[in-house]
Amino acid sequence: MFKYAVYIRTKEGYIERMNNVISNLACDPKETYGSLAPYVYEEELVGFPESVVHWEKSTGPSVGLAPINPSSPSADRNPLRYRGDRP
Repeated sequence: MFKYAVYIRTKEGYIERMNNVISNLACDPKETYGSLAPYVYEEELVGFPESVVHWEKSTGPSVGLAPINPSSPSADRNPLRYRGDRP
């Protein structure tokens, strides 16, 4: 079973890891991205427990899902914040 951390990107480009964890996403094998559709815009994460996030929108405010690595800290901890290189 895969687990995903929920991320939020603001219009200013701030990225925040939320305390939410999602698992058991409905998977449609006919979809190009399977269980991650519509989160199809991949971005590398720096300074977070996860190394990559998949956004619903390519730019601007968006919700994202990041696959949780087995060694990642629990999502019960306080959210982390990161200011990406965005306008």
